Amino acid sequence: MSTNRKTHSSLFILLFLALTLLLTACGGGSNKPAASPSDSPAPTAEEKAAATAAPTEQPKPALETASLSIGTARDTQLSPLIVIANEEGYFKEEGLEVKTELFAAGPDVIAALGSKSIQLGSSGDIPPIIAKASGLPIEIIAQQADISGVQTLVVNSDKIKTPADLNGKKIAFVPGTVSEAFFLRIVEKYGLDLKSIESFKIGPTELLPAFQAGNIDAFSIWQPVALNGVKKGGVALLTGKESHVPGEEGPQQLINSYSILIGHNDFVAKNPETVKAVLRALNKSVAFIETNPDAAAAHIGKTLGQDAADITTLIALNHYALNLTPELVTALESISKFLLDNEKIKEVPDFKSFINTSYLKAVAPELVTIP
Repeated sequence: MSTNRKTHSSLFILLFLALTLLLTACGGGSNKPAASPSDSPAPTAEEKAAATAAPTEQPKPALETASLSIGTARDTQLSPLIVIANEEGYFKEEGLEVKTELFAAGPDVIAALGSKSIQLGSSGDIPPIIAKASGLPIEIIAQQADISGVQTLVVNSDKIKTPADLNGKKIAFVPGTVSEAFFLRIVEKYGLDLKSIESFKIGPTELLPAFQAGNIDAFSIWQPVALNGVKKGGVALLTGKESHVPGEEGPQQLINSYSILIGHNDFVAKNPETVKAVLRALNKSVAFIETNPDAAAAHIGKTLGQDAADITTLIALNHYALNLTPELVTALESISKFLLDNEKIKEVPDFKSFINTSYLKAVAPELVTIP
């Protein structure tokens, strides 16, 4: 009996020792409890910021050049987007230093572009079409505005009350511009006797003095010259989008006209990122005009030296946009055919090569709908 008790005691001791050794091995020979996630060091402020920061924007490609000159004219059809981009700092936001060159009219802008004294220019559609047809290496980069509604025929109402009264009268326009094209459209639309009309081809700054002196009976021109003519006693008989002929008042599309942004091929090809930066800035100007017309008018009036209230009236007549659309192409082809028929050009430019959509596509692809 005593022998069995001793045997049981020995077995119990051996089992106790074995269990103790096993627990010691599992514990790694340490009395320290296993580490829990809550025991990890707290992250630093820098680590927290890095973990929660939003993905950073990809850096914009470097500009080939930051400094350039852009030409435009002293009117509300060609200059607003450029003026606002300067005044609101949009060019600077894109890393650009832009010098704005103001000219009397579109042909002067194209001449400066041809001489490379400016790198980009805003003009009505006719001067660049004529220049391209003559071989000047330029290309259309974007639209600036639909300017059909500002083309105006101002008349001396004592002598002219209907389009038929233009026969036998003295009428002036600016040659090689939409001013001349609009006059010829009127002749065509109303079946006038062009041979009986005494035409005067003069500059935009000469129109009002000639009209006030009675040397001409009517003139075809854009804004704000037309508005100033009305202030001096003239009457707006027709516009590109509306008739004010007594008994025939109302909407009427006499001409489709656009202002466009063009560049010299040499500059554009060598400075694609700079061109894209210009377009980004101008696109901001489009939004600014839409949301802040009064502030836009103040900027434009200040730069052009014109009354802001008049500018507010005039910018409402235009539709500002960079869009390159099939409608734009159709209008350019139509005016080119008109120029061809009137022997202003010898051939219609190939607009597939004349319009370069690549830059606007890279900046705002939704604005390009040309196939």
